[in-house]
Amino acid sequence: CGRSCVRTRAASSCSEQRQRAMAAALPPSGHCPQPRGMGTIFESALTVQRSFMEVYGESLEQMLNLLVYMVPVEDDEGDTAGFYSQSVFAITDLFGLYRTVLLRSPEALPVVAPADASSSSSWAAAAAAIRQPHGLQRARITYTVSAFTLRALRSVQVLIEMRAQRMHGAQHALHVCLRVEVVKLALKMVLRKCMPFSFYVDEDALVEVEPPKTSRPRSLMLPSPEDPAAGAQAPAISAPAYVGARSGKILPAMGATRLLKRIDCIAASFGGAVGELLFHCRPLVHLMLLLRRGRKSWVAWFTALALDYASLTMLAPRSRPRPNSRAASLEVAEMRRRRNLLWWAFVRSPMFELVLRRPCEVLDGILSRIPIINVFRIMELFLALQPFYFTTSAS
Repeated sequence: CGRSCVRTRAASSCSEQRQRAMAAALPPSGHCPQPRGMGTIFESALTVQRSFMEVYGESLEQMLNLLVYMVPVEDDEGDTAGFYSQSVFAITDLFGLYRTVLLRSPEALPVVAPADASSSSSWAAAAAAIRQPHGLQRARITYTVSAFTLRALRSVQVLIEMRAQRMHGAQHALHVCLRVEVVKLALKMVLRKCMPFSFYVDEDALVEVEPPKTSRPRSLMLPSPEDPAAGAQAPAISAPAYVGARSGKILPAMGATRLLKRIDCIAASFGGAVGELLFHCRPLVHLMLLLRRGRKSWVAWFTALALDYASLTMLAPRSRPRPNSRAASLEVAEMRRRRNLLWWAFVRSPMFELVLRRPCEVLDGILSRIPIINVFRIMELFLALQPFYFTTSAS
């Protein structure tokens, strides 16, 4: 009996040790390793691309910009080199666009949640607060896809017009331009729905005010323990940052990012809505007049300029967001962008032929005689692309 009790105790102790070893080998509950699916592979690929863009993106973009002006341009009607120059420009613009989208954080997008938690019922407010992150994520995805599509279409719109004109003539090219403008207007309406501003704010204004960060902010760079001098010269971190224990990633505090709030913007008034309607309808009206009266029509030129000026006159006094807010800086940048677009009217036909063509030809002749500068052919390229609508449409 004594021997059997000893054997039973030894067997139970061995089974307990075996169970403890198996429990130690298993990961803790809630941290079971997930299979490496497509989502993980996609995120890893994006991480590699972000790292590459942070190091080499700016240099590659500058090199592509130089290639645009180094392609020779011919003066005849069957200019293939001009098409190649515009193709290089489109590739450069698409590369810069992809780099911007890749390096931009989701918090930098000018969108807000479509529904807030301002409800009279506590249960309805709680339900809205739960749905708000999902609505914000959906708005960010919609904005990113629409903005990328719009800017990609702007990058290749001149190529579309050149191909249409080469295949079917100038009149058919204007019809194609009209269809492209309709697609662009639909994309702008989708973007406008995602924004809390009183009028549409373009991506160019967003990039001007908040350019994508190409490197880690200096305020978040922690000094190396091996370099005490660098630690003494490093600026102090203004806000506490969270450093991941395993990944080592540094996340800034929530207060470091200027969030876009709906209360910082005012609702669009009737005059502002009319001004916004005039601004977005100007390309369509301009193209319809060009189709009816021709590319050298003064009526089309004056009508386009009058619509742009009237739109600015009606929008400027009605844009009053909260001062010192992110909405204020973005709306001011958009108004400045629209004022600068007015100058494109002077390089449209027939004003360009009347005032600027002869000085541009003289300047092109002077630049073509200067060594090194004549390699880039800046004025020659502009004179070759000026007759196309999308070169000076400013839309």
